[in-house]
Amino acid sequence: MQWTRRALLAGTAVGLSGCLSTGRSNVAYPETSTGTAADEPLVDAETTPAVDEGEEAPQQAEPTVPNRQLATEVERVYGGIEWFATDYDASIATYQRVLGNAMATVQRVRDAAEFDAGSLQLVRRATDRAVATAREELGGHFGIPGQMREEIDAHIATVRRFGRRGDLDRIDVELERLYEYLRGIRSDLFVRRVLSDRQIDARLYRHLHDDTLDPEDEDENGDDEEADPGLFELHHSTGYAGYAYSGPRYIEREPFGDDAGGDENEGRELLARQRTHFDAVGEATGRTGFAYVVSYAIPEVADQPTDFDPLEYDRTPLFVQRYADVSAAGAAVDALFDTAVSREGAYSFGRDRWHRVYYEAGGDVTYAFLIQAGPYVLVAAPSEVAWEERVDWTDPLDRLWLWRP
Repeated sequence: MQWTRRALLAGTAVGLSGCLSTGRSNVAYPETSTGTAADEPLVDAETTPAVDEGEEAPQQAEPTVPNRQLATEVERVYGGIEWFATDYDASIATYQRVLGNAMATVQRVRDAAEFDAGSLQLVRRATDRAVATAREELGGHFGIPGQMREEIDAHIATVRRFGRRGDLDRIDVELERLYEYLRGIRSDLFVRRVLSDRQIDARLYRHLHDDTLDPEDEDENGDDEEADPGLFELHHSTGYAGYAYSGPRYIEREPFGDDAGGDENEGRELLARQRTHFDAVGEATGRTGFAYVVSYAIPEVADQPTDFDPLEYDRTPLFVQRYADVSAAGAAVDALFDTAVSREGAYSFGRDRWHRVYYEAGGDVTYAFLIQAGPYVLVAAPSEVAWEERVDWTDPLDRLWLWRP
């Protein structure tokens, strides 16, 4: 419907009338941003010293948590992987549904015969619900809620300002821009690129990588260098697979996938290799889930080829098993040491001391590192090369949060 400008009565938003749907406009969609360093490992032939028997242990309401700080760090990493594996789809569906409702409200206001303070309140309430839903469903994993709040508030403030002036044309333009913004962040393309569960450029990536820098890693001006780029391939026991990666290139190979194209399936072969590496150190009793994390030593972005293939670079896998509680995890470690797994000394990944273990996997002796952290049992860097004979093998681990000074 064609309509003309009308002045506001008494300087308020009451009395704006006419159809508010005109024209089209462009809108810029928000972008997300993302936020390890190596420490020379120490090898010890001795195990952790025993507690002095002369000291009486303090009374505790809860059992002692082995490697408590590491357990906290593992929880945020494993919890993130599990959320993508179990909750992501439903959360995205809810987010898109509520955004669709907000879009419908904005369009109804534009199509209405009048625009007044109540009309603006309708838009405000609908967009507030959208931001609250985004925060509840996605806020712990993506930065979109804060961006939504800032962008929506700017549109609402503009509508209010021009409402006071009685400028209906400008109100309609701003409502259209708000509609287009909501449509953009609701689109499947935006979800696939910015809110992806396949190539995660969000909080889980930062938890895995942790941006830890070597204190000696400074440029000539004394400024910190950026942390080495990280690429992590993920697989959860539910069957979920994805990448956590920050970079301009999209990876064509399906993560741990069942890509139907071609006779060779590198993703499926990589998953089979993890099972060969880790089946012997898996203990199902009391376990609630597990995940494989493969860390790649990829080059700087400027040195990455256009046809980026993770398998061309050195990589090191990590096996994370979660148990019902600390006691169940401890029992799992005891069961492993009583059966298939032998240990010989300890090894420090910086802050934390891991057991050096060996076991048979795929018909060969495999050497790795094992630690309990709260309700988690971690096994890292399995190889047929013994620990003391490895050379230059830590680069992929430098990208993981495990490598602590």
